[in-house]
Amino acid sequence: MKIWLNDRICDSQEIDIDSDGWPVGSGVFETIRTENSEVFELARHMRRAATAARKFDIKLPGEGLIRDAIAALLVAEPHHLGRLRLLFSKEWFVAVHQSYEEILLPAKLKVIDESRLVDPIAFKTFPYIHRTGLLQLAQRDGFDEIICVNESGEITEGAVSNFLFLIDGQWVTTPLSAGVLPGVQRALTIERCGVTVQSLTRRDIERVDSAIVISSLKIGLAVTSIDNRDLVVDGQCRSFLEEIRAQTHSHSVG
Repeated sequence: MKIWLNDRICDSQEIDIDSDGWPVGSGVFETIRTENSEVFELARHMRRAATAARKFDIKLPGEGLIRDAIAALLVAEPHHLGRLRLLFSKEWFVAVHQSYEEILLPAKLKVIDESRLVDPIAFKTFPYIHRTGLLQLAQRDGFDEIICVNESGEITEGAVSNFLFLIDGQWVTTPLSAGVLPGVQRALTIERCGVTVQSLTRRDIERVDSAIVISSLKIGLAVTSIDNRDLVVDGQCRSFLEEIRAQTHSHSVG
């Protein structure tokens, strides 16, 4: 596999990196969807990365170099549908582009009430095992994602996703103050699709008629059940999913 390391394309064997594109070390990262060599919402991802980098005293490369790295990597590792990961540490800048397989089936969610299992995160940092491990636990039990509940009993987010809930005819998402990562996809659904921000408790889950999993890779994915309670996936839900996708923009970086 070819990767970008600091200022050049090289073979992944030059550094210690696993098959999922995670290098050994620590820092901040962004995971971005690509389609046909176009990158989704790059400017938003870079603004979030810059905020995280300042928090952890990491100096990011210049925007021109990052764009050059992405353009070169999309040529060296081309994929019709891809997962672009930009990783920044105090020692290096690594970019990885791998194939991404679209999830076609609606998601089944499980609520995790034990807040001690889920540490809130305000920034995307690696190692990321604290979140991917939670996702693996959910999948082991036959679910696709978890819904986290904080120590105050508020709904927060998933292991690697944010959520939209349809309650009383209005699409809502939970506030950052509950311990929610400021997701790129979450922000654009609020700004462009009319989603409102509302605090929700564990008991409010019973009021949810429909739900959508959102992330930079998934864009939007309907939810078929929460804790084995069936939800509605109807024309209204599908229409809103189409609106979210239409409002998620991609651009060439070449």
